[in-house]
Amino acid sequence: MSNTAEGSTTISTLPTADQLQLANPINPQIPEEHDFGTSVTPTLDNTHEEKVAKIKPNEVQGQRRKAPWGVKWRSSSWFITTVVTLGVTTDILTYTIVVPVLPYRLQALNYTNISALTSWLLFAYSIGIFLCTLPVAYFFHKYPYRRSPLIVAVIVLEVAVVLFMTINAYWVMVLSRFIQGASSTVVWSVGFALICENVPEKNVGRQIGFAYSGVSIGLTIAPPIGGALYAKMGWHAPFVFCIIVCAIDLILRLFVIEQKDLRAWEKANPIDEKEKPEKNEKEKVKRAEVPSDELNDPADSSPHPPTEQVMNGEGLTERDISASTVAEERKEEKVVELSPWRVIVTIASSGRGMTGFWVTFVYGLIIGLFEPSLTLRIQSVWHKEADFVGLVYLAAAAPTFVSGPIIGALADKYGAEFIMLPCLIFALPWLPLMILNQSLAGFIVLFALSEVALQCASGPAGLEVTLVSRMTPGISEIHQFAAMNVAFAISTSIGAVIGGQMYDHLSHGWVAICWFSFGITAFSLPLPFIFSGNKPLFRRWLHRDKHRQDTIEDQFSSNDELRTT
Repeated sequence: MSNTAEGSTTISTLPTADQLQLANPINPQIPEEHDFGTSVTPTLDNTHEEKVAKIKPNEVQGQRRKAPWGVKWRSSSWFITTVVTLGVTTDILTYTIVVPVLPYRLQALNYTNISALTSWLLFAYSIGIFLCTLPVAYFFHKYPYRRSPLIVAVIVLEVAVVLFMTINAYWVMVLSRFIQGASSTVVWSVGFALICENVPEKNVGRQIGFAYSGVSIGLTIAPPIGGALYAKMGWHAPFVFCIIVCAIDLILRLFVIEQKDLRAWEKANPIDEKEKPEKNEKEKVKRAEVPSDELNDPADSSPHPPTEQVMNGEGLTERDISASTVAEERKEEKVVELSPWRVIVTIASSGRGMTGFWVTFVYGLIIGLFEPSLTLRIQSVWHKEADFVGLVYLAAAAPTFVSGPIIGALADKYGAEFIMLPCLIFALPWLPLMILNQSLAGFIVLFALSEVALQCASGPAGLEVTLVSRMTPGISEIHQFAAMNVAFAISTSIGAVIGGQMYDHLSHGWVAICWFSFGITAFSLPLPFIFSGNKPLFRRWLHRDKHRQDTIEDQFSSNDELRTT
């Protein structure tokens, strides 16, 4: 078929409408040069021809943006968990690394009442956490940013470390510790919420357990590193080490890709069937084997959804894209807004939530009691320096590497009621025995046993608060971690002030600290006995007595029936 017109050449094959649209999107009735026939002479000027020639077919159809580099591992559960774990480690490291060296530094600066001044520096850090946690949690619950606040927080932390390292004025040291505490709130609230929102629900508990191991890592490595660096290289060395760790932490946070960003990219860049190389090759083989008449069968032309989607060679699958379905379902529900304090009151109104808060409070309180006084106790009784004090903290923190995962697994399998109460009871005898001063090795063992027992008791507390939060409308993951952080911050700040004042102003300050720790632990025993777990020990005991009574009554009734017969 051929058509002729004045001023035009003969076209052997007419292009289709789609080809005309592709060749010239501005005027589809006038085709440009194409590879399926000869050209026509359009009545357009050269400028318009140049503009049309610059338009490429893939630009006309809408070119899909390339997937971010390393999208598979940058958005994976394990990478996000690693980033949060390192963030927790960095936070604990910058806080704890000064504990064994701070009294010596204040003595070198000719300060007096060293224990009291040390306690106020520790208090400033905790009060920064306390004042900033609830506003941070409330804001980032309402505006769910995750990656950017984590990046800003670690930069602020580095600035605070530099201030504490370089300026010797006491009020500046207090201010820098407050800033460190404020930046810490982001990791403990936004960081753990990042895990909950980007990890499949069945693995959330496991990943949070790994992230909490950052506490053990920080507590284990910080005191010996701080003491050794201070003893060998001076005051600046521990903080230079902290700045290096913060820089590594910052780099890893920059690499994080959240699942919500990944889903937004997927919606904006739908996957074309032709871009799936594995499936495309299989289709070519199948079509080569199938007769041509079967290829046109409408029954076989229905698309089948692929089980996996590959994006630009990154190997990203649908399982990676749909990791946080729970967070999406929550967004679809009606949003219930709770004020920051209302969140804590709501959780604490439950017996399980109150028990979780209280055990966390007791653990933080006892840690705070010993932090400003332990270094001075070892120095005054056994005349040891900062590097040795770091080894004492190492001996107490190292067992938590093993005990933490074991306690978590036991709590998941048997319930928190079988963990919290026995661990609190196990901590009781070692606390007053720390008064003894005959053996340094014995003192280290007693301190380690008490710390490990209290840490194991507080381990299931987070699980208790989580279970209460999930049953309460208006409380999300960021709320529950913020609430736990507030409980710990309040307790450590109060403990640091009480411990420092006791040690400095009482004639037997260390004895008073040990007995106070014993008393507050013993006072806490009824709560986990009555409230902790799905079926608390108190309820089990009541049901056991009732079951025994029912069994006895059944035996008596059966005996009466035998007598009557």
